[in-house]
Amino acid sequence: MWKAAFALDGSPPAVLAEAEASLLQGGTTAYGVLTKMARVGGRDQVVAAAGPIPFCMGAPQFRSMSPMRSNGPRLPGKAAELAGRLLMKDEALRRKAQTSEDPFDRALALLSTARLPEAQTQALAAMRKESDPELRLWASAIATCFTRSAEKRGDPSLDAMRIEEKHLAELAEDVREPLRCVEPAELAPTLVDELEKGMATAGGWSSSNERFELEAKRANGEEVSLSPACALAAYDALVARGTYLDSLVLPLATSLQKDWALRRAAGERAGRDLKHYPELRRNHTAAKLVNAGHTVPVKVTWKEDRGILNRDELEAALRQGNPDARAALDRVLFCRSKIGENEMSLLGYQGTKQAAETAYGIAQRCPDSAAAATAALVRLKDPRASKFLPKALENWGFDQEALRRALLDAYTPKLGQQLQELEAKGNDKARDMVALLKDAGVMKP
Repeated sequence: MWKAAFALDGSPPAVLAEAEASLLQGGTTAYGVLTKMARVGGRDQVVAAAGPIPFCMGAPQFRSMSPMRSNGPRLPGKAAELAGRLLMKDEALRRKAQTSEDPFDRALALLSTARLPEAQTQALAAMRKESDPELRLWASAIATCFTRSAEKRGDPSLDAMRIEEKHLAELAEDVREPLRCVEPAELAPTLVDELEKGMATAGGWSSSNERFELEAKRANGEEVSLSPACALAAYDALVARGTYLDSLVLPLATSLQKDWALRRAAGERAGRDLKHYPELRRNHTAAKLVNAGHTVPVKVTWKEDRGILNRDELEAALRQGNPDARAALDRVLFCRSKIGENEMSLLGYQGTKQAAETAYGIAQRCPDSAAAATAALVRLKDPRASKFLPKALENWGFDQEALRRALLDAYTPKLGQQLQELEAKGNDKARDMVALLKDAGVMKP
C-alpha cells in the first residue's frame, strides 16, 4: 500500500491509475496509509478530501478554513483527496472515521461528503458532539456551505440540514472569541494558542483620534482588534511560552502616540528580545527602535551602497553616536548615485577650473560615481584623472560609455600608457579600452 501511495505523485498516467485503483480497493489498510501520509501536510490538507470545490465553497467561510489549500505539499494533499474518495464510497469506513478519537479523521469524514449530497445531513449530525474548537468552526462553515447547495438543488433533506446548520452554528459560537479586546483580562486564550501555533497572525494597525488598535487574524478568518494593552498582554503570554511575535510590540514601540508609558514598555520588550526576532530583519528592527527613542543592546549597521534604502539604519547609527556614520552621511548627502548614466560626467564640458575641482571631489568621495567623475577629468585633460582611472574601470556600468567617449575625445599618451600598464597586469577592462582606442585609430597599434 505504501508503494501505491508514493506513486500518487509524479507517476506516469498508467502507473497512477493503477495505484489509485489499488488504494481505493484497500479498505481500512489503505485508509490508514493515506491518512498517515496526509497528516504530514498538516490539518489543512483535509480540505483536499472535498475534491473539486462546489460553487458555495468559494464563500469566505470556507476559504478561511484553509489558506494553504493551493500551497501545501503535493503528496499529502493527493493522499487526503484519495482518502476522501475512499470514505465517500465506503459508508462503514466513513462512519468509523466520524467516531475516531483523531480530529483529522473526523474532518476527513465530513469533507468527504462534499460530493455526496445524500450523506451530508448525517455527516453534519455526526458533528453535534464535536469537541475540537477549530473543527467546530470548520463544521459550521461547511454546514452553511452544504445548506446553500441543498437550497440550489431543492434537496428534500433541506429542512433537516437547516436544523444541523443551526446546531453547529451554536457550537461554533461557543468557541468564537470576542472580535475586540480592550482590557488584558478580555484576551482570549484561544487566540494566544493560535498565535503560538502560527494558525493566527498579527499584523497591521490603525489609529484614529484616541484609539490605536492592532489587527489579528484567527485561523477561522475572523479579524480581532487588539488594544495596545491587549497586544502587550498577548506578547507577554507568548514570550512565557517561548514565542516572540515582534508584530505585537513593534507598532506600539514605534507608532503609539497617546500612551507613552505603554510605548516605552513595548520598546523595552522589543529591545530585550531582539535576539529572538528573525535575523534577516533584526538590524532593521533595531534601527526602527532606536529611531523611535528606545535603547537596544546592539550597534546598528548599514550598507552605504544601498543609499536611501538604508536611511533608517544610517539614522539609527547616527543616533547611537557612531563616528563612521557621520562620514557616511557626508558621502550620502554629497553623492547622488542613480540608475542610468550619471550626469556628473557632463562636468567635463564646462571646461572650468571649478568644474575640475567638483569632478575631483566627486571622484574622491563617491565610489559609485568614479567612472562619471573620471570621464569629466579626462575630458578636462586634468592630470589627476590618472589617479582614479583604475577605480573608474572597475566601476563598470552605464557610466563606462561616458568614460569611453571622454577617452576617445581627449586621449593623451600618458593615459594610453597607463591603460597598457593595467592591461599588462591582467586588467580585462583596460584591455577592452585599449582595443577600442586602437580600433578607433586614437592610440597607435
